[in-house]
This record gives sequence, structure tokens and C-alpha cells, in this order.
Amino acid sequence: MKKLNLLSLALSCVLGFASCSDNTSPVLAEDQLASVNNSKSTGKIAGAPWVKQFEDTFNVGSNLSQWTKEQRADYNSWYCDYASSVPTTQWRDGKQCLEIKTTKLSTYKYQSGFISSNYQYKPENNTEYMLSANIKLVAMDGGTYKSFTQTYGAWPAFWSVQQNAWPTKGEIDIMEGYSFAPNASRFTSNLFYGTSSGTNLIGNSAERNYPGNFDINGNGGWHLYESFWKMKDNVVTVTIKVDNVTVSTYTNSSAANLNLNNFGPHSIIFNLNVGSKDSNFIDPNKINLFSSVMMWVDDVTVYKRPI
Repeated sequence: MKKLNLLSLALSCVLGFASCSDNTSPVLAEDQLASVNNSKSTGKIAGAPWVKQFEDTFNVGSNLSQWTKEQRADYNSWYCDYASSVPTTQWRDGKQCLEIKTTKLSTYKYQSGFISSNYQYKPENNTEYMLSANIKLVAMDGGTYKSFTQTYGAWPAFWSVQQNAWPTKGEIDIMEGYSFAPNASRFTSNLFYGTSSGTNLIGNSAERNYPGNFDINGNGGWHLYESFWKMKDNVVTVTIKVDNVTVSTYTNSSAANLNLNNFGPHSIIFNLNVGSKDSNFIDPNKINLFSSVMMWVDDVTVYKRPI
């Protein structure tokens, strides 16, 4: 997500957050992964009156034509560059997935990936949109799987935003994950908004921590993340859910200077950042991603309904 660096208020940043988790099953070599854990997808299949607007199941061999794969430095970190070659489709946990994988290039430089959907959406009056994605975070130490909670300095994200003139059309962070091993990793939702390009008027006042009982290792590390964005009689509400449990509900009264009526149209973004421009937040000397940290996305859907 985009946010202002705490040490340099003149900078505007696009973060990378994503979601959670890891593998608690016995450690496996990577070539074994496709044959295990063939659990059914938790993909959101919504009945009437919901109507599907967008879907990507990330079938292996896909060229990700519904997405833009960015090639640039991360706006929030001195230590992460995005390469358009990084986002790929792979068999993971018996599922066809988007994979975004970190690679250490040097002591203070990592390569990762960032994709944004060509599809955009925002609710008209008396409509609601439901954006859903199934995500797993996992680390690798050679041929051994490690928990995301054992890493330090990873910053994955699943969010929606209008990147042009950020944050004048708002930003909705469904999941931002921060790995702080050996201290507890944390996950949040958040909003950003401003009336002029590059100036966020609400700081981090809309940041909401996930419930304390959220277990990123549960369900084999796979979790369903959702954003419900609706306008009813010109009143806008955004609700964030994880595994069908409400994490946060936002209205214009949730933060000073917030105006949800000015949000949108938004693209969908998945990215995996490393480090930060604020060394008090993520110490670059402590970054430990083992061989790699990976974000796997099983599927993503957008449904719409009248309300």
C-alpha cells in the first residue's frame, strides 16, 4: 500500500502487503509440493444475487494477461526491487497458484514481484462488491520449508488502489503482513486517503490489527481474505474479513479527513516487499528470509450485487 514514510513525510509510498502463513506439515523438498495437501480451494463461489465480475484461477502456463507486472523499486523500501519476471504461475500445495518469490541479490538488495489488475471497480449507489483471495505465505531454507513467522523483514500485501494521483481515490489494504521474528509477526487492514497527490491525510489512524487469535499456520497456511465495499443510499462502508471473521468495518467516521465517497475506481494488487525506508520499523541488518519467502495466491474473484 501507499503510505508516508515515518522518517520522510515528503515521500509517498506504495507498500506491498499480503497475507499470511506457512506450512506446519513435515518439511518437504520443493519438487514434492505439488503432490501433497490436495485440499479443496476455499475460493469464494457466491450465489444469487451475487454476479461474478472478475476471476483469475492462475492456471499453470498463464501469461497473467489480466495483470500488469511492475518493474521498479518499491516506494516504501530501500532494499526491494520489483522485476516483471518474478510473478509466475506454479503448482503449489496441489493448487494452481500465482507465486511471488523473493530472491536475495546482495547484502542489502532483494528482488521480488508486484502485480496490479487491469480490471478496476468501485460500487455504484445501492450496490456492493466482494473481493476475495486465498493466500499462503511460506519461506524456504534450501529444500526445507519454514514458517513465515520465522522470518524477519518480509512485508507482503493484498490491497486495492487507484495508483494515479495516490491517495486521492483512496486505498484499501485488506491484508498487510509484517514478519518480525523472533518477536511476533503482525497482520493489519488499513485505509489511506487525501485530497492532493502524494499527501495522505489520515496517517495510520485507520490501521486495524487482526484478532489476537489469528493463526497464520492454521488451515495449512491458507486463508481467505475479503473486502466488502458497498454504497447504500450514498453511504459507503468497507468491511474486511479473514476466514469469514470480520476484522474491521470502516465508515467516514473511522478516521478524521476520511471520505470513502471519493474512493475508486480501484485495481487489485498483490506484492511482496522486503524491508523499509524506516530502519526503526524494519532493521535492515536483521532481515532474514532464509533462501526465499513466497506468496502463493490460489485464486481471486470479484462479485457484485444490488443492495
